[in-house]
Amino acid sequence: MFATDLDGTLLNSKHELSDGNRDALKALADKGFVIAVATGRSRSSLPETITSLKGLRYLITANGARVYTRDPEELIYEKYLSEDALAYVAPFFSDSEVMCEAFWDGIPHVEEGRYNAARDYGVPKWFSDYFFNSRKALKDFDAEVAANRNKVENINFVFGDPAVQKRVYSFLEERTDLYELTSSFPFNYEIGGIGVSKAAAVSFIAEREGIARDETLCMGDNHNDVSMIEYAGIGVAVANAVPEALAAADLVTVSSEDSAVASALRTLGILL
Repeated sequence: MFATDLDGTLLNSKHELSDGNRDALKALADKGFVIAVATGRSRSSLPETITSLKGLRYLITANGARVYTRDPEELIYEKYLSEDALAYVAPFFSDSEVMCEAFWDGIPHVEEGRYNAARDYGVPKWFSDYFFNSRKALKDFDAEVAANRNKVENINFVFGDPAVQKRVYSFLEERTDLYELTSSFPFNYEIGGIGVSKAAAVSFIAEREGIARDETLCMGDNHNDVSMIEYAGIGVAVANAVPEALAAADLVTVSSEDSAVASALRTLGILL
């Protein structure tokens, strides 16, 4: 089995899939590998260039909160935040310094005012462009979260100010008994239900497919990838990975700018 992160791993800094990586995944599928993408993105935020990949068998979304099969697409695994977790982080829903969004039904939702002001939060242009193209704006965010409280996959906190980031982290780290805390970019923190991780999702798929842990290969670059890099029989980090991912990896390959997936598979002798 091969599971790869998207942004900063399979995709380059322009969030594009290189021809080299596309060809490598096709060759891997032809060899009979079970292929999964594992991302912090919601299902609705996955680009068609990924979901249409030939040979792709599974989609791990929201850091492992939801797992889908492909062809046909079916939701086969789900694990959500508790009502206690939502109640604890609810003060951020009205905190004007933090862009706060919630995923449910495979869709990221955000309060309308924050949606309209997304570029004011100091995030990179690529993220604000991606944000506008993938988020659903709500007039009454609090009420909608409450109405969907039993199926919230993930809460994402985004900020551009380092002081705000420090404040958010200090608050969130106080109650990690209520949720799993991670991040996928330098400017965000994310929480998911207890036990939610990319590693847990990869393990679920491996068991479903009858694949041993030592027959799994996982690649990533960020904090939310560390668990699956550690879980894998062979864990790979790209050269642009965070220190924690680099330390967890059995192999460090080239940057995501240089078709890292294809390069790693060649280095390991899986592909020529």
